[in-house]
Amino acid sequence: MRNFNIYIFFVFIIISFSCSKSCFSKPQDSLGNHLWFIELVGVNYGISFNYEYIFANDALLFDKISLRTGVGGLVGFVFLHIGSPLMINFLLGKKHCFELGTGVLFDYAPKQVEYDYPTQAIKFIGNIGYRYVSDSGFIFKLVFVPFYWGERGIIPLFGISFGHYF
Repeated sequence: MRNFNIYIFFVFIIISFSCSKSCFSKPQDSLGNHLWFIELVGVNYGISFNYEYIFANDALLFDKISLRTGVGGLVGFVFLHIGSPLMINFLLGKKHCFELGTGVLFDYAPKQVEYDYPTQAIKFIGNIGYRYVSDSGFIFKLVFVPFYWGERGIIPLFGISFGHYF
């Protein structure tokens, strides 16, 4: 329970820091191409810290194309699983965005557990969802994450994220 309270405290501090910049609003075009966010459940099916870089604006049929990576996992008394996604995301919209992404998750379990789970695995992942970007750079994401995991098939999850452009 103590670990859970510590994680909630850090999420609260990060969200407070992000919201405190709202008085320094900038036009959305000047928000920058980098963003960080904390995701709950989602791609790492736990808690994760992620970085995303927007490398293309108004390319193909999309408003933005970005690369994403991060680290996180399922937290108990220690990390039960540690994962690192590598994804490409396609965004439609400026303030209220439709997000579509695909990639791989490099997953590692420090020890063999009771049920049949490999200590190392590569899973194919995707995300479909909604992203809100405020004028101050605060982001909120709500995504559906379908995993494809060889012997278990498709595993559906949902994720919620909070973060900030820089």
